[in-house]
Amino acid sequence: MALMINDHCIACDACLPACPNQAIFEKRSAAQAQGYGVADGLGLNDDIYVIAYDRCTECVGHFDEPQCASVCPIGECCVPDPKRPESRTVLLERARRLHPNKMIDEDRVWTGIRG
Repeated sequence: MALMINDHCIACDACLPACPNQAIFEKRSAAQAQGYGVADGLGLNDDIYVIAYDRCTECVGHFDEPQCASVCPIGECCVPDPKRPESRTVLLERARRLHPNKMIDEDRVWTGIRG
């Protein structure tokens, strides 16, 4: 399941450099201008950070937990997007596609993902 940044975001910039997939954008319009999808209804005024769901892997293959959530000072800001349920297999395939020259460790999986 891709993650999303909800409206608790204070745009502190902690998550942006932490994402190994460059899936986080300061503005919804910036993500969409590059052709990436963003959760419905979030960041419409370009006032909060957003996660491009087609780049988010929940950090599988890289870390044991999503880095955006681990560095966020708010806590419940980077959360699973209920409209984008994705299995471990899908997330690992996406990680391999985004990082073809990197070893993706299948054991580095957040326990919060489904399947």
